[in-house]
Amino acid sequence: MRKIAEIRSLLAAKVAEVKGLEANGSKDALQKSVSELRELTAEADAAATIEAAEQRAADRQLDRATRVAGRPFSIVRYISGIVNNNLSGIEAEVDQMGTDEYRRLGLTKMGHVIPSAYLRAASGQNYTTAADGGNLIEDGGRKYTDMLREKLVVQKLGATVLTDLVGSFSVIGSSAVQAAWEGEGDQNELKKAAYSKLQMTPHRASVSVATTKDLLRQTSFDVENDLLDKITTAHADLLEKAAICGTGSNGEPTGILGTSGINTVAIGTNGGALAWKNVVALETAINAANANRGSMAYLTNAKVIGQLKTTEKAANTARFLLDDIAPNTLNGYAIDWTNLVPSNLTKGSTSAKCSALVFGNFADLYIGQWGGVDIVVDPYTGARNAEIYLTLNVWNDVKVVEPKSFAAITDIVTD
Repeated sequence: MRKIAEIRSLLAAKVAEVKGLEANGSKDALQKSVSELRELTAEADAAATIEAAEQRAADRQLDRATRVAGRPFSIVRYISGIVNNNLSGIEAEVDQMGTDEYRRLGLTKMGHVIPSAYLRAASGQNYTTAADGGNLIEDGGRKYTDMLREKLVVQKLGATVLTDLVGSFSVIGSSAVQAAWEGEGDQNELKKAAYSKLQMTPHRASVSVATTKDLLRQTSFDVENDLLDKITTAHADLLEKAAICGTGSNGEPTGILGTSGINTVAIGTNGGALAWKNVVALETAINAANANRGSMAYLTNAKVIGQLKTTEKAANTARFLLDDIAPNTLNGYAIDWTNLVPSNLTKGSTSAKCSALVFGNFADLYIGQWGGVDIVVDPYTGARNAEIYLTLNVWNDVKVVEPKSFAAITDIVTD
C-alpha cells in the first residue's frame, strides 16, 4: 500500500481535477475522475485504519520495552546517546519505532524521531498498578502531550486539541437550518444545511532548544522534567502564536485574527481606550451571528488586563471592568491572557501601539498534531561552550472551523 502522504497528495490533486471538470469538462471525463476519487478515498481510509492499528501496537511495544528496561524512556539518555553515538536499550528501541512511524506516514525524517507513542499517555502503560509490574518500574516523568496541553492558554479556554492524526483531516462547519410554518395541505420545502469543509494538513513547526553536556550526564527525573519543560514551553508558544495571530503564509497556519469572516468591533479611526461598551459589543456580535455556544471566553494580553483593571464601567463608580471580586471573569465569561496576543498592531495614525481582545467559542479553534517529534542534535556549533543545540521538528496545524464563533477588537491603544 502507498504511504499516507502520497495518497493525500494524489487525493488533493484529484479533488482539484474533479472541480475543474465540473466547471468545464466532458461528462465521461468527470465520471472517470469521480470514480478514481472514490478509489483514492477508500485507499486513504484503509491506510488510516492500518495506521491506527500500528499505533496501538506501538503502545504495546513501548509498554513491553519499559517493563524489560525496568524504567521508562528517558529523553535525556536519548539525546546523550545520539550525541555519543551509543543509543542502546529502550532509547534505541524507541528511536527505531520513530523511524518506522515516519516511514509509514511518509514524513521527512531530518534527524532522530521520538514516536507519538511516547508523546501521548499510552493506555497500555500501567505503571501505577503493582500487580501489573508497577513495583518493578522506576517512577517516570510526565508525558510530553500532557505538558504541552497544560501550557496552551487556548486549550484552557476550550480549544479542541487533536493528536495522533493520520493524513489530512476534514473539519466540518455548518450554518443554521431554517424552519418555517406551513399550511395543513402545503408541501414542506426541503431545507438543507450549508456545510463548509476545511482541511487540516501537517505544517512543519521547528523548535530550537539549547542544553549542556553536563545536563545530559544527569539521570535525575527532575532534570528530565526540566528539559521537557523547556521544550514544551517553546512548542506551546509556537502553537499559541499561530492559533492567535498566525498569518497563513511561509508555512505558518492561519490564526483567529487572520481568519476571514470573524466578527470585528472597532473603537475608533485611530483606535482608543477600551470601554465597557466595547467589551459588550464583542458579545453582541457573537449573539447576532447566533454563535454564542460552547466554550465562550475572552483572550487578551497583559497590557489590556492592566487597562481593564484600571478602567471604570462608568465614571465615579469605583467599579472596574475587571475587579478583585471576580478576577478571571469579564462580562460573565472566563478571561485569560498571554503576551502572544499582539500589542504592536496599527490603526490609522496609531502605529504599533494597539492590542487585541478576542471573544468567542474556543471549542471552534482546532489544533492538530501528526506523528512524533523529529530531533536534530547539533553537538558542534556550541562545542566551545559545552553546549548542545536541539532542533525539534513537529507537524501541526491550526484551524478556525467557524469564523462567526469569534469576534475581535484590534485597536485598543495600550502604549
